[in-house]
Amino acid sequence: MSVADARAELTELRSERAAASLDRRLGQLPDGHPSSPRYADAVRHPERTRVEHREADRVRPLTDAEHREADRVRPLTDAEHAGHVADVRRRLADARAAGLETDATHTIDAGREVWTDERDAAHQEIVDTLYAQSAQVPCEGKAILAGGLPGAGKTTVLREHAGIDLSQYLMINPDDIKEEMARRGLIPDIPGLSPMEASDLVHEESSLIAKRLANRAENDHKNVIWDITMSRTSSISDRVSSLRSAAFTRIDGIFVDVPLEASVARADARHRTDHDRYQDGQGFGGRCIPEGTIRSNADSDWGSSNRKNFEELKGQFDAWFRYDNSVDGRPPVLLDSSAPGHRESKDLD
Repeated sequence: MSVADARAELTELRSERAAASLDRRLGQLPDGHPSSPRYADAVRHPERTRVEHREADRVRPLTDAEHREADRVRPLTDAEHAGHVADVRRRLADARAAGLETDATHTIDAGREVWTDERDAAHQEIVDTLYAQSAQVPCEGKAILAGGLPGAGKTTVLREHAGIDLSQYLMINPDDIKEEMARRGLIPDIPGLSPMEASDLVHEESSLIAKRLANRAENDHKNVIWDITMSRTSSISDRVSSLRSAAFTRIDGIFVDVPLEASVARADARHRTDHDRYQDGQGFGGRCIPEGTIRSNADSDWGSSNRKNFEELKGQFDAWFRYDNSVDGRPPVLLDSSAPGHRESKDLD
């Protein structure tokens, strides 16, 4: 047996043991627990069971709307949601301890940089698919780096307040790539978790695919928007340098500022809404971003290290804009800009 075969066999054994352990723990949960595999059946519309529906149909057939309502899964209560979030963190920790991150299970070198042929082909298919969707995006060598904490509302600001025509740009967002991976069944199946809740296990892989997509766009000078958090100065500088090396003629920066508290609340609300939709058979669930991860970005001077990084590096952009989107229900406000006289309804051009 070769080293690669032995490593693959060991990885498979670890995966099987981890899955079996999680299955056992999952099966011990009561039916009403939000992470129980029987939860969906336990919380279906309480007034009627499926048998009662069939009996009712003999008297008067139910309408499509009544059938949909009957099959609808009850959203989690506050307590159930809090318990589910705790379960997500525990299950992800178990999965990592079992070595289930895909950069461990689908690479063939000690440095986790050489992917299996099958996985490499999957990466290329995703890049091809996403790139094909941008066929109408012009190749003008323009780029925008949009930064902000989770839940800042970057896409909304770009589309509705910064005057950006998103159809003129290829959006590069690692979360979108994670959803594409979920659609293709490339995210590890962790009992009790939605695909997007388990997507932390493909973090390195999705980042790699994002870079491959960006490289292809840079080679063609296709207009791009990088949707990032700006949590590291190196990632910002590296992307600007790469775009400059590819002879991009315009690189703008936009930062959407929100307090840590707003980021925590919005990230949790988004996860909860997307998870309820997933329980109801819609979508792939939502990412569960730990509150501690967001709060670790705190900065006493700037509010967040993300904002600090933007302030330190904004001079690298041809133009930069900072919006405040801290108040729910109020339109974002353009607070600062390198372009005198700029108004938030004006195009960056």
